[in-house]
Amino acid sequence: MMRSVLAALKPLGKSQIFWCVLGAIICLVWMGTLKQTQHPDYADARQYIGIAVNLAKYDTVSQSIDTTQETIKPTISREPGYPFLLSYVLQLDNSIEKITAECLPATGCGTEPYILAKWTNRILIVAAGFAMFFAVRGITGSRFAAVMGGMHIWLNHQAHKNHDYVISDPLALFLASLLVFAIVWAWKQRNPLTWVFPGLTFVWLAFTKAIYIYFLPIAVVIGFLFVLMSKSNWRASVAKFVVFTIVAVTPIALWMDRNHDITGRYQFTDSRGGIALSTRVVFNDMDLTDYLAAFTYWTRGAGDGWAEKLFPADVVKPFGWYEEDGYYLRGQLGFGKRVTQLINSEGLSYTDAHDRAEQELKDAILSSPIKHLATTLPLIYRGIWIDEFVAITFPAFVVLLAVALRRRNGLLIAVLLPSLFSLLFYAAFSLNLARYQMTALPGFAIAFAYLAMWVRAQIQNRRDRKNLPMEEGN
Repeated sequence: MMRSVLAALKPLGKSQIFWCVLGAIICLVWMGTLKQTQHPDYADARQYIGIAVNLAKYDTVSQSIDTTQETIKPTISREPGYPFLLSYVLQLDNSIEKITAECLPATGCGTEPYILAKWTNRILIVAAGFAMFFAVRGITGSRFAAVMGGMHIWLNHQAHKNHDYVISDPLALFLASLLVFAIVWAWKQRNPLTWVFPGLTFVWLAFTKAIYIYFLPIAVVIGFLFVLMSKSNWRASVAKFVVFTIVAVTPIALWMDRNHDITGRYQFTDSRGGIALSTRVVFNDMDLTDYLAAFTYWTRGAGDGWAEKLFPADVVKPFGWYEEDGYYLRGQLGFGKRVTQLINSEGLSYTDAHDRAEQELKDAILSSPIKHLATTLPLIYRGIWIDEFVAITFPAFVVLLAVALRRRNGLLIAVLLPSLFSLLFYAAFSLNLARYQMTALPGFAIAFAYLAMWVRAQIQNRRDRKNLPMEEGN
């Protein structure tokens, strides 16, 4: 009987469908067993939910909710990409009626209104795995590598832990993965209009994670270089480049124009750049001991304990979240204090004081560029721990990118660049919490797939060498 069971399972072992379904099921079961938060609308989530409620009830983007009004005025807000999706999800079971202006800004509205939102986040993570499966298959042509690419997402338990918070990270992971697939698919098509797909995917990603508007000029410049290097079919390359650029730029420009009509300023989101820079610049105060402690403290798992054993208490203490003189609170609160100081001392308006304080932070970075680059390294290290398999995927990612550049593999460079941008930009201009690097996971998944192929090839070569017939006389 056992022999017949094994015989039945053998074809499944070679089936990519079987392994994909298995990976997706394991992913869903794992997320279902995690301890669920009692405050899914904590902190940033309240802003996303507020926008979603106003989109559902008033068709208007605004963060502050007041369900007693008949209409509300549009305002500048966080990125509307995730709230747009959330506004439909919350209406499916009418849970949106349980989210009120009384509970949301105070202690939150409990867990009941967000059951479907939590399941939406789970489905987005599973869908990201499928996007990476098809993307890796398109890049490598290997079904084995494709399964490994999907498994990297599905079995990445560390990346799944915050799925029950109503925040945009799962959608960002899905869109970053979909963007990789869209690029791979469009790259192989002749029709320039196929680049509408990656263009629109990029737009939704930018409307979900605003940092990607800073990636757009980089993508345009690199795309233009690809066009210049395409000696044959350069007309088709130009057409594809133009299609992608127009599709990607137009919605972002229109949204900034919408915001200009409200505030008189061309901006993509509300002004959170100053606080983000403030929480980053404080790390430039680290000396060598602090620098080494940062690498130790931010190591996932036992890092804080190791730091407490290896470094003096006054070095480790500032890394705590809510230490009065710690890096986090100094950064978070310092910007507002500086704005208030400028208003009181120089009589500036809030807007002018905000701009001055933000410019001071930029000047501080530009005045010490070497130190800023040096302190970016431990912050990159802080972010990569979102990946369960980082010990192998991060080195593999670096090697794969170097190989792609050396061999001028345009497709591989194109699909790795968005993840590289995420790794560098967040670390250079924010405190780079691990969850910020959800958008770097597609690049790690590609590297994981290539590494798995390499290991498989080494094993096969070793087997082949063992099976070679002995030469006569030996």
